[in-house]
Amino acid sequence: MPSFIYSQKFKDVSSTSLRISLGLVFLLFGALKVLGQSPILDLVNSSFPLFATAKGFFALGLIEMILGLSLLINKFVSVSSIIMVLHLLGTFLVFITGPELMFEPGSLALTMAGEFVVKNLVLITAGLVVLAHSQESKS
Repeated sequence: MPSFIYSQKFKDVSSTSLRISLGLVFLLFGALKVLGQSPILDLVNSSFPLFATAKGFFALGLIEMILGLSLLINKFVSVSSIIMVLHLLGTFLVFITGPELMFEPGSLALTMAGEFVVKNLVLITAGLVVLAHSQESKS
């Protein structure tokens, strides 16, 4: 393995890149909701019907955009990371409230919506890494 991978500079750049990419993802996903262009209204309706209204979906998008901007500008990263992780954990409720949206009929194979939610495990883990690095940089 090349030695630069173990350098502090590489760790710093990797952490910053992860924070920025999460910020961009949340900014984009939030903007899609604010603009009424997000394809996940059925998923939201199944787990959090309050947010499936026009105003609720807009508010959810706005929250996601604020989280994304916070990560992008590197302000309130700890709080934003915690809120982001909690928000993403909430997406798994749809496996309980709307399993028909998550699995192919008569199978344990995931639907596209199921895969969309399961990928949130990666985003949750990334959020935890960003949180850990934001705490590390404060000490």
